[in-house]
Amino acid sequence: MKRQGSGFGFVVLIVVVVVVLLLATKAWKAVMPTATQAIHPGAAGAAVSDHGQKEAGQAIRSGSLPDLKKMGQNTDTHVQQVNEAAKGQD
Repeated sequence: MKRQGSGFGFVVLIVVVVVVLLLATKAWKAVMPTATQAIHPGAAGAAVSDHGQKEAGQAIRSGSLPDLKKMGQNTDTHVQQVNEAAKGQD
């Protein structure tokens, strides 16, 4: 037996899709000015601030990034110190 519907579900689906597309368009228009500034090289909005970490920004600009092997060794040393301190607390 073939079931015939009134099409109300299809109409609701179309309305939901239209609402979602309108909301997406509104959100897209809100971020477009920022996005267009970001893609132009040398634009005022293209620079990323240091967020209070000036040393990191200076290291990146000067090309003197830290040695990853040395950082790994320092991390391993710190982990050992933490583990030794934790043993004393048991």
